[in-house]
Amino acid sequence: MRQNLENLHTMKILINLLLITILFFITSCEDEKTIGCTDSVACNYNSEATEENNTCEYSQQGFDCDGNITSEIGDVMEGGYLFYIDETGQHGLVAALEDIDGVYEWGCYLENVNGSDETSIGSGYQNTMDIVNQGCISYSGGITAAEAALNYQSQSYNDWFLPSKDELLELYFTIGNGGSSVVNGEFYNSHWSSSEANSYNSWYVLFNEGAVSSDKADNDRVRPIRAF
Repeated sequence: MRQNLENLHTMKILINLLLITILFFITSCEDEKTIGCTDSVACNYNSEATEENNTCEYSQQGFDCDGNITSEIGDVMEGGYLFYIDETGQHGLVAALEDIDGVYEWGCYLENVNGSDETSIGSGYQNTMDIVNQGCISYSGGITAAEAALNYQSQSYNDWFLPSKDELLELYFTIGNGGSSVVNGEFYNSHWSSSEANSYNSWYVLFNEGAVSSDKADNDRVRPIRAF
């Protein structure tokens, strides 16, 4: 009888030791788990992670994880055709996928618009605002090219504007008829820029020739652009 009790006691000790060993093994395995993003294409991928925790972060379409533009000139991104990338490699300009319906006068005939004579890349938005803020109208009484561009909405974006002379020329020489992009040929006729030449004329681009100045009362096409 005593021997049986000793055997039972020994068995209980062995069972307890086994349970402690199993518990230690389970705890050790849990401690070895590394929680993190396990998707190798994610920006915050952790090569040492053993368990996903739904925290993976991805770059925006057209950009890498450092915010640099990966799209090429002519690609569609940010609501339009990419036609310019600035020196940082993280910002640029896109042109709307199509012209605004109809034709428009530049407006402000016989008026000098204060500030709208800038031609450089980066000045189109301010030119557009200067024209609209001047409050002048087209010769025929309709909305001006600048107003049409500023009112434009497409691809969920509403921050379009009339390009400056150099912005429009950049568009012409990259994805327009002066370039070799896959969208070459989708730009036709003459398009207004937001750059004023004088009280009578403003700059527009003939998409089979280049930039010339034209009477503000002429009717021309509008291809709005946006910056990002």
